[in-house]
Parts: sequence; structure tokens; C-alpha cells
Amino acid sequence: MNPGFGAPVHPSQTYLDISQGTRVLDDSYDRPLPKLSVDGGRVPKRRWRKQTRRAESAPIAVIPGLLAGALDAYHIPVRAERGINRPALIAVDERGRVRRMQNDQCPPRCPVGLNLVRATHRELRDLVRLQRGRDMLIAIREPPAASGHQLPIGIAGRGFDGGLTSDSTRTSGFVISTDIAPTVLERFGVDVPEEIVGNPIRTEGAVELGPLRDLDRRISAPPQLGTVVGAPILLWLLAAVFAGLASFRRAGRPAAAMFALSVVYLPTMLLVGAAIQPTEAVEALIAGIGSPLAAGLTLAVVRGYAAMAVACAITVGFYAVDVVAGAGLTPLSVLGPNPAAGLRFYGIGTELEAAFATMVPIGVGAWLGSKSDRSPRFAAAAFIAAALLATVAFAPGRFGADAGAAIVFPVGAAVAAAMTLQLSRRAMVIIFAVLPVGALLLLVVASAVLDANLTQEIFGADTPGELGDDIAERLRETGKGFVDPVYPALLLVSTLLVVLGIRFRRTIAGWFGDRLAAEAGFVGALAATAVGAITNESGASLFIVRTIVCTAAVGFFWARSPRVGDPPTGRDGKP
Repeated sequence: MNPGFGAPVHPSQTYLDISQGTRVLDDSYDRPLPKLSVDGGRVPKRRWRKQTRRAESAPIAVIPGLLAGALDAYHIPVRAERGINRPALIAVDERGRVRRMQNDQCPPRCPVGLNLVRATHRELRDLVRLQRGRDMLIAIREPPAASGHQLPIGIAGRGFDGGLTSDSTRTSGFVISTDIAPTVLERFGVDVPEEIVGNPIRTEGAVELGPLRDLDRRISAPPQLGTVVGAPILLWLLAAVFAGLASFRRAGRPAAAMFALSVVYLPTMLLVGAAIQPTEAVEALIAGIGSPLAAGLTLAVVRGYAAMAVACAITVGFYAVDVVAGAGLTPLSVLGPNPAAGLRFYGIGTELEAAFATMVPIGVGAWLGSKSDRSPRFAAAAFIAAALLATVAFAPGRFGADAGAAIVFPVGAAVAAAMTLQLSRRAMVIIFAVLPVGALLLLVVASAVLDANLTQEIFGADTPGELGDDIAERLRETGKGFVDPVYPALLLVSTLLVVLGIRFRRTIAGWFGDRLAAEAGFVGALAATAVGAITNESGASLFIVRTIVCTAAVGFFWARSPRVGDPPTGRDGKP
């Protein structure tokens, strides 16, 4: 069970999240978590008032004690064993009170209601054996102080006969703290309050300890991003620079093409790492060696711009199949969601969404640029079709809950399509505005058809007013990301690269020659980069990812541009 947002997570916060059925990031509150304890039959009033005021400052409805309050409304008692202090926060009501059970009440026979007890392993087995009828026992390990590790959880009772999962994680063997409240309420037949955002826990498949241990290891101690992603990219870049310095005319262009395709293939190699889950060092080797090997093979087999198209199609296609089919490798990828921090558990991570938003228009443009018989209308239709397919694969709540994908993919397609059609400025503005809105509407329809609540699951809002507040909060978070970035050096380098790109835009445009569709795809990727930087809370980090991919693509298109004095080439790269 994931204990809460961020790492480390204080045990009191985990217990409060269980009691309220929802959770937010610590920095979403206006004050730190007060020191909470249950003395006798309640949390001290002064401290409970601090906690309730803290909860009121959250961007969504957070009601500590909501679980006990919902059960009390149906006259179902909630009790905590005497002597339990901090864990008794699970049983606290909305006024900070906790009903204590008598010493002889539970075990051996617990009374009707929700009973919170502490048990040893032997006592736990006795409690399971004493179950009758619709009794249900949920066992979790008491969290160690401020731990970032996942917690063991088990459920015994009718209907629970396999591995645990929920719609919150959509990962076999993995649930979150806020799933406990709706599970309890559902067992009692009590309506789940709308403020509870967790989902009832269910079982699927068999309980297999080996995969559970692998999942816990992968989630609790994931490979470091710098080791598996940053180091290989830096080494490839240095190798390309040295090759160019050694023999610019002979090795510069091939080295640039190799670097570009290695960057594109990197996410594919990370998917391989997720499948076999090796040590961090081995995964770094898979990424660092496998990506250039795939790039070299592609360049040896595929000529011209088509090499970039093939690389983009393979990388984006593999992830789309994995996400839609529910194979479960993407959540374990280094660039996938971040279940360790409790932020995302399924679909694609924000870094992957940023990379794919540039790879899709660049790849489609490269494919179109490799052919000479594609009309502007066909090219425009190809950009739009690819963007819609990517949106359907990565954006709906059932697959990934990634509303950002529903914005950046259509934006890139709109710009690329308008450029290939050479439309007027007015028409370009209309397309630029209408297509993303249309994609969001399509996402709403898909969310309804697939029984996924778009506004609650993706935006965290139930009304237009709440949605507007959420968007404003996201914009504020985006601004903070640029003012106080996570990777200040990379943000500075990315900004300098963009400035250089603007300064030498005519030179870069000349590298495309008459391949208008390829240039349009690249410009569409730049548009997705610009829009994505201001529509995502992690805009600064995603700006860095998109800039890296676009810069690598620039190197590829330069490598495929005609040399001075070379004979004219066709669109397939042949003389």
C-alpha cells in the first residue's frame, strides 16, 4: 500500500488520509502537519483545530474523520482499542473524538462496527480464523517514522481471494491509503461521500509473493533518473562531439544522426528494463548500449528521413500498446508514472508525455518528408490522425488520466497541419484554437463511455468553478517551477538552446530544403513544447525534456541535409 504523497510520509498523515479518504501534497497545505496524538478519547482540541484549519486550506475538499462520520450517520459504531495512540487517528471523527472499546470486546469476538486493534502475527491468524459471515479484516503494518517505503497490506473476508488492487492504481498487488475508507463503507453498504477520492479495493489473480517482492523493490527503490537516463545521454553527446571534432566531414553527420535516434530509442530501452527489472547498473547499460545499437541498426536498414519516422513509431507504439493493453510495464519504467511518491500509478509519466508530444509530429513529418507523392491535404490529415490516436491512447482516465496529452498532441498537429496547407493566419488561429478544444471534448466523451470521471480523476474538480480554480492553481505551480526549477542547470541550457534556435531559425529551416511536411512536423513539436510549458504543473521539467528531443531532431535533420557541393538528392536521401 502506498502510504501517501511524497517521501518521506509521516505516519500521522497516512492515518489521517485513511480517515478522510483523500490526500494532497504536503505543500498544498498552508501549514505543516501539527503533532497529533490521541489522548484518552480525543485529539487535544487545540491541535485538532490546527489540523482542521490546515485541511481547509487544501485545494480540494479534505475532511479528517470523514470515514467515522459517514459510518456514524448510519449508526455504525467506530471504536479503537485502548492503548492505541497515533494509529487511532484512523477512527477519529470530524470533531477529533475517538470511541474506545472495552478490553474484553475484541478479540475473541469483535462487536458489529469498525474496530481498530493492534495485533501480533499470531493474534492476526486468530482473528482471521474467528471471522464469520460478512466479517472483513484489513491488516496493515504500522508505518515506521517518516518512511518513504510502501506498506504491507492484506484483507481477509468473503470476496477477497487473490491479489489486491484498485482503480486508484490499476496495478496488480498495489493499492493506496485512501482506498481503505471506500472499501470499509462499501462493506457496510454505506454511500461513499463524494469527498472521498479513493476506490474500493478488490482482488484479481492469485497472490504470488515473488512478483510482490519485485514490485515492492521496483517501487520503493527505483533506479535513479540521472544514472539510467542522464548519464547515457551525456555520454552519447560527448561521443558525437568528439567524433565531429576528430573528422567533422566524415563523422560529424553520422554521429549527429546516431545521437538523435539514440535519444528517441531511449524510452524503448527503459521499457525493456521495466520488463526484466535488473539492477540499476545493468539497466543503465541496457539504456546506454541498447539505444545506440537500435539507432545503428535503423540507420543501416532505413534510408533518409524514414529512419527518424521508424524510431519514433517504435518508441511511441510500444508504449501505446502497453498502456492500452494494460500490460503494466509503463508504470515500472524509469520515465513512467511515479508510484513511489504516490503521484501517479498508471498511464504514462509526465516526462514520457513530453517526449511523445514531440516525437509524434516529428516522426509523422519525417515519414511524410521521406516520400515525394504526398499531397498537402494528405499530410495534414496524417498529422491530425496521429495526434488523435495518441490522444485516445494516452489521455483518457481509463488508460492514463493525462489531460496534458489531450492538449499538447492536438496543438502539435494543428500547427503542423496548418503549415503544410499553407493556410492564412486567420485560418491558422482558428485551427490552433478549435482542435485542442475538440480533443478535450473527445476526451470527455471517451471518459463517459469508459466510465471514468474526467473532472474528478484528471482535474480534481466537479464543477466549472472548481475546474477554473484548479487551472489557476496549476498555472501558479507552473510559474513556481520556472522560478525555482528542480534542474536549474538543465533549464538554463534548454533556454539557451531555444534562444540559439530562434537566432538561427532561417539556417535550420534551410536544412529541410523542400521537405515542407518534415519542417511542419518539427515546428509542430516546437509548438507543443511552448504550450506544454505553460499548461502543466511540471512545465519547467517537461520543457527540458521536449527541448532535448527537439535538439536531437535538429541534429538528425542537419545530418540529412545536403552538403555544400553534393549532388541534389531526392526525398529518399538518394542522389
